Amino acid sequence: MDSILITIVFLLLLLSGEARDPFACDPKNTSTNNLPFCKASLPIPTRVNDLIGRLTLQEKVSMLVNNAAAVPRVGIKGYEWWSEALHGVSNVGPGTKFGGQFPAATSFPQVITTVASFNASLWEAIGRVSYMFFKAIL
Repeated sequence: MDSILITIVFLLLLLSGEARDPFACDPKNTSTNNLPFCKASLPIPTRVNDLIGRLTLQEKVSMLVNNAAAVPRVGIKGYEWWSEALHGVSNVGPGTKFGGQFPAATSFPQVITTVASFNASLWEAIGRVSYMFFKAIL
C-alpha cells in the first residue's frame, strides 16, 4: 500500500507543472555556477561569507526592500518578498492569484505589531492559518 501511495505522489509531482528556474546558482549560467557560494559541498558559513563579500553596499541595501533588485553579475534574480506569508497568503506568484473560488485571504497585522505581543502561540496560529490557505489554493 505504501509503495502505491509513494508512486501516486511521485506521479502527481511529475505532472504538477513545469520546474521553476533557480533563484540563484543556475547550473546553466556558466559565469556564476562555479562561484563558491553556489557550491553546496562547502559549509554554509563559507558560502554566506563568499556571497556577502561579493555584493556591494548598494546591492545589499537594494535587497532590504520587499521588491529586491536582481544582481545579474552574481546570478541573483530579482525577487518579490511578499510571498513569505508573514501577513498570510498574499497575491504574488503562480498559484496565489485571487478571484473566483478564492476571492481573498486573511491578511495579518504588520510583523512588528505581532512580535510586540510576545505571544508565541499567536505566531503558531498565524502559521497554521497560512498553511490552510496555501493548501486550499494548491
